[in-house]
Amino acid sequence: MSKIFTLFCFFLFSYSVAAQDAPMEKSPKQYSFTLGYRNTFSSDFANNSSNGYNFEAEIAWKVSGFYKKSAVYFGVPLGYSYSMPDTENDFYSTTLFYGWIVRHEIGKDKKYTPFLGYGLLLNQLRIDNTEGSVFGHQTRFEFGVNRHLKNKTYLFAKIEYSYARFPSLGNSSSNKTQFIAFKIGMRI
Repeated sequence: MSKIFTLFCFFLFSYSVAAQDAPMEKSPKQYSFTLGYRNTFSSDFANNSSNGYNFEAEIAWKVSGFYKKSAVYFGVPLGYSYSMPDTENDFYSTTLFYGWIVRHEIGKDKKYTPFLGYGLLLNQLRIDNTEGSVFGHQTRFEFGVNRHLKNKTYLFAKIEYSYARFPSLGNSSSNKTQFIAFKIGMRI
């Protein structure tokens, strides 16, 4: 019985490989490291900490764009933001965020390659001198340019717009924030 099962698996694998139109290509990964400036230009929170800094690391897999077509990457970012108080009566705030990003490159094999991205992220917001934290979700849109270096290494710059909501129990409305970020980074 085990010989028949092994023969069946071998036949199925051979048939699936032979059915391919073109040779299979391994899906490459990209690792991105980003630093940036963030400005919150609209917020429903009483605390004002609108200017800050951001660090982000991301791993992304190429999911489309094989055979010399424009690439699409699916990424999983993990980041941290620190925002400084605007006045003496405000407090600093920190945000830990993670989620999913889809990035479309526009063009292939160029020295400068523009890209568009969008994502859904979860946020954990903490405000200094306030007990606990609040969880919310964030929708992000980004536009940027990759600068191709040697050996599949890229420098990039991008601008992001994000809309985040932080619901609270017992309230019919959520606290909303909108912010813009300017970031530079490296992809390996």
